[in-house]
Amino acid sequence: MKTIYSTVRGASMKYVKIEWESELDTGIGVIDRQHREFIRLVNTLLDSSIKSEDNEIILDSFSFLRYYIVEHFSMEESAMRAYDYPQYGMHKNIHDSFRKEIEGMDMALKMNKSPHETAIKLNYVIVNWFVNHIKVEDHRLCKFLEARAAEKHEVLSDKLNTIVSSFFRSSPAFSTLQ
Repeated sequence: MKTIYSTVRGASMKYVKIEWESELDTGIGVIDRQHREFIRLVNTLLDSSIKSEDNEIILDSFSFLRYYIVEHFSMEESAMRAYDYPQYGMHKNIHDSFRKEIEGMDMALKMNKSPHETAIKLNYVIVNWFVNHIKVEDHRLCKFLEARAAEKHEVLSDKLNTIVSSFFRSSPAFSTLQ
């Protein structure tokens, strides 16, 4: 992660740009690619909020990021159900709390709150929530999925690609993730 200082509309701002680190790898390609894409989207949104005076660019970036979060979490939750993950309820509750955080930011944007401030808040949430979530919860989940797939003599990547194809198919932007 790299700390960046910038001036936005006359105010000095500090934010952290997320850089992919090997400790974020879960060992499951499709999940790692989605996590990398998510981080890229967050960094793009942050860059847009700092460089652009056009709030529409920020709103569009946030809208796409929000869609991506919903689809990614749904894919993970489908995999948990498919393999009877014993921590499903807890993991889903964690996802739900993050969804609520994002919905709150969406409401702030719709009420004409500063998109720049919302993007900075999102950066803080991502750094303090998403990165830790990958390192702890998603690593635990992925180890379980790999073990359960081996028990069932299934190819995990095939199963996950089937799940992913039921999501993301309506958007050409996600075709590279499959």
